[in-house]
Amino acid sequence: MELDIVILTAVVVTLFIVFIIAVLREFKVMENETYRYQIETGPRAGLVNFIGNMVANKSLTKTEKKSIYNAMHRNIADMESDGVYFDDVVKEIIREKIDELKNEEINLNANKAEE
Repeated sequence: MELDIVILTAVVVTLFIVFIIAVLREFKVMENETYRYQIETGPRAGLVNFIGNMVANKSLTKTEKKSIYNAMHRNIADMESDGVYFDDVVKEIIREKIDELKNEEINLNANKAEE
């Protein structure tokens, strides 16, 4: 029998046993302690909240929305030039959002000019 197969098998079995022991210990800890909700922090949580706010149209300024939709439009065009194509529905939604943002900007500039 080859020695490297025996060593590899021994390493894999050892790691599997360590994994099983860690899982069993965690289950014991979970049985004794109650779960406490904690607000997540950090870059991952910030990204998830940002994407959620973008979809829900919460707490994003108009300039942030405009830059996001322009970046999305530019990326879709770049992807299509590389051979990745999107449904017309997605393109139409992005066009509508960009037009909506442009109209909001025009109205905002008109209101500022009136003041």
